[in-house]
Parts: sequence; C-alpha cells; structure tokens
Amino acid sequence: MDKVLYLSGTTRGATLENIGRSLGRDFGELGLGFIEVSLLDHEHLLENLKRVNFQEVRLIYSWVSMGLDIKLRQQDGSDVELWKELGVPFVTFHGDSPAYFFDRHIVPDSKFVSFYGFDEHRDLRKRLPHVNGPIDILWPLLLDEIPIEQLNFEEKKNGKILFLKNGKDPARLRRLWASCLEPRLLQAIDDLACELERDLDNPVNTQIDDLIVRYFNDQGFDIESLLKLRLFFVAQLDDYLRAVKCTRMAEALMDLPVEIRGNNWEHLDFTGKKATYIDECDYSKSVGLIRESLGLIDVSPNTVTRPHDRLMRAYGAHTFCLTNEQKFLQEFPHYDRLTFRFEKESLQQQVAYLLDHKEAALEIGVEVAEAYKAKHPRVASVTKILEYASLVRLDNLRQRPTGSQDFFMWPPARL
Repeated sequence: MDKVLYLSGTTRGATLENIGRSLGRDFGELGLGFIEVSLLDHEHLLENLKRVNFQEVRLIYSWVSMGLDIKLRQQDGSDVELWKELGVPFVTFHGDSPAYFFDRHIVPDSKFVSFYGFDEHRDLRKRLPHVNGPIDILWPLLLDEIPIEQLNFEEKKNGKILFLKNGKDPARLRRLWASCLEPRLLQAIDDLACELERDLDNPVNTQIDDLIVRYFNDQGFDIESLLKLRLFFVAQLDDYLRAVKCTRMAEALMDLPVEIRGNNWEHLDFTGKKATYIDECDYSKSVGLIRESLGLIDVSPNTVTRPHDRLMRAYGAHTFCLTNEQKFLQEFPHYDRLTFRFEKESLQQQVAYLLDHKEAALEIGVEVAEAYKAKHPRVASVTKILEYASLVRLDNLRQRPTGSQDFFMWPPARL
C-alpha cells in the first residue's frame, strides 16, 4: 500500500499538529496509509525515518516547511539533503504571510510544493525570489468535523458565544518601532500605520506590500529591489493591523455576555465588564467548547479570499460563526448575518442579533456549514494535493517513463 508521511512539530495550542493529523484520515479514505514522524524526537529522528520504506511513500507533508532541511552526514563527512536525495514529493502548507519567516517559504526545487491558505499570501510569495517549485492555494478543509446527529442543539441554544483569539497591544508595537528605527523609517511606518488604521475594512489593506511600495514611490524613493526592507515593513504593519482589529473587537465585546479566550490580553481591563476573559490557548479543549457553543466570533488575518481556520472549525461543528466582511462569504447564504464591519456598533449589533435569535443562529450555522461542504468538498482539496505529487514525480524522473516513446530526450540534460 502506498503511504503518506507527515512530519509533525509543535505550535501554540497544538493547532497545526492536530490539523495535520486530520489529513491522515482523508488520505486513508483514498486508499493511502498514514505515517507520522515527530520532528521533536531529535534523539530518534533518523532512526524513525530509516524505518520508513520510501519506495511506498507517495508524498511527504508538513507545516511551514518543518523538516524540509534535514541533512544526512555521509561517510566522507559531506552532508546530503535527505529529501532531494530521495526524490519524494514534499508538500508544505502555509497559513500565514511569507513576510514573517521568509526562509521557511523558500521553494528549493521542483520536488517541493507550497500551498497557501489565502490568495493574498500566495500572491505576495510569487512576487518574491526563490520560487523553484509549484506555489498554489487550496480551499481549506472543515476541521474537527462531527456528525450533526451527535450535537445537542438544545444545549447549544443556551451555550456561550466564544471569541477564541490571542491578543496584542498595538500601542506596544508603536513603542517598539520608536525604540529601534531611525527617524525617516519611523516616520514612514507611522504614516503607513495611520493609513491602514483609518479604514480597517478597506480591501486594499489585504496587500500591504502594494501600499508600502506606493508610499515610498510617492516620497521619491525606489524600493522595488529592497526586498528585505519591504518584508520588514509588511510583517510589522500586518502584525499591527491585526493587533488593532482584535483590540477594537475585544473592546466592543466587553459590554456583551461573551467569553474571550486567549493569551496576551493584559493591555485591556475586563474588570466589571459583562464579557468573561480566560487566559488560555488550548486547541484540543476548544474543540468541545466550539461544539457546545451558540456561536463563534472570528477575525481573518488581513485576508478576504478564503476562510480562516476558526471558520473551518465552526463549520465542522455546524456552529454559527460571525466574522469580518470577506469576499468568499458572498457565495453563501445569510452574508449580512455572518459578517460585521470593524466598527463597535456593527459588531455589537450582530452579536445582539445572535443573542436575540438563537434558533435562527443555530439554523444558519447548519445551513452555511452544509453549503461550504457542498461547494468545497474535502476530497477535492486532498485530491489536488495528490495530483500535484504526480506532477512533481514526473518532472523529477531520472529516466524515461516506462513504456514511453524513445524518440525524445528524457530527461532534458539542461533543465
């Protein structure tokens, strides 16, 4: 039996590890075996990998290029890159902007396939160097799915409204900039931050690199080739914009009976507020919380093209999810009830509707989840991953495909 190999690591709340394992079930339904090797077990890593029969491995996958750079020491003392030597397609998934850890987004050669969760991140990556293999996007899969008949909707109707989000203080980021940037750079980043903050719902804000290049061009500076400077500005401003958005949301939600769970909210005072704050970030625990909740509140990572993972977790539990306005949601029913603008009144009005129309909210949650499953079935995304592996294997064959004609040169010597 052919298999897939999953290289797992560690992320906050064990989020990505759990999502990666869930893919194993999808591959299994397509007739493939599943192997997981933990990159955390440094002592036994090579021993565990040696147990794998790579002749049977259809593809290797990991998150954010974890394990991509594993090297083996040869007898002559030289190092060899394991995956290049084996020639097995290596697929990696990225859920965030390449501006943060660009080295993890480098595509070494055509044996490596990079999938992004959002068009915005894919588009930014394609304008940067070191693209030596396929870069594409996938429709995200529903997460933590549970059969609808296993949900207790009577309990959900009286359940909590959850905002599962780690916080960040935007004022602290501005202080950091002031402590480390030269005056002209500080002026630029302050100007751009103010521009982004003026209209948090502006779709232009989803590609911050465009704003940065335009700003400096207007100021008489050509920074087209200053890629590291651009990535620094993108990462700082993307982080700042997220901090502003989630802080404004939390401030609006304080006056409502919702539950906010996450770390790093010390810059806000919840004393005497209707909202309950719990300093906790635990993926496994939150699975049950979402299933029992009346609804979930989410915010996208400065994107509008595809759903964030918390929407996928809500839809997996047939749970109502309220999020900021996003283009992809216009394909589904109840758009006006599923979204809010980054204005205090807009968010509060939508949450008030949820509290006053609990039966309707439960019905909307089920309807939207089913609509998403029908439009973007899991099997379509998983099949696309496997088909990319087929493309990569042919591109990297070291000899003519068995049974093919002999009147053409394969592989081309100069490619």
